[in-house]
Amino acid sequence: MTASMDIENKLVTYHPPIPSRVSKANMFAFAEKQRKIAKISNGFDLPDLIRRNGGEIEYISAFDEDQTDAVVVEPDGKFLIRLSSHTSSLRDNFTLAHELGHKLVHWPKVRSTFPGQGMKATRSVDESDSDLVRCEWEANWFASAFLMPEQEFREAYALGVASDTFGVTQAAVKVRAKALGI
Repeated sequence: MTASMDIENKLVTYHPPIPSRVSKANMFAFAEKQRKIAKISNGFDLPDLIRRNGGEIEYISAFDEDQTDAVVVEPDGKFLIRLSSHTSSLRDNFTLAHELGHKLVHWPKVRSTFPGQGMKATRSVDESDSDLVRCEWEANWFASAFLMPEQEFREAYALGVASDTFGVTQAAVKVRAKALGI
């Protein structure tokens, strides 16, 4: 769903993400490469990384009319990630990495397809829209590998300390282990 907003008297249209269609293995490799480029390691401050790269984080309170978690990318590449104020920091880490995945994976395609426009990806996805469903999978794959690089993950998982090591929920650990065939 495309939406428009008047920002500083300029009408900006926000398009949904466009899938990259890369394989899961290629997405994992891309995410780990981005992790190395950012020179981050376990225990890094994901909100700080987002702020250093032109992003802001906004927490949604129980009283906010719009309860949609999302990432909104402006035409200039600055972005806002909206998070629920009712989730744990472990859950938030995955959500932040997921939304960062939309920014790094899907925003370049939207920017080149719709110059001068923005992108908005919401966590509430129309399951009948195969492109949006694919984008969610791709952002999840990105977040998983970005937060839990394979080699380090295998070691931490074997020791039973993956959740603590990578700052993610046990559910995220289980999904990553399954994806790696562990």
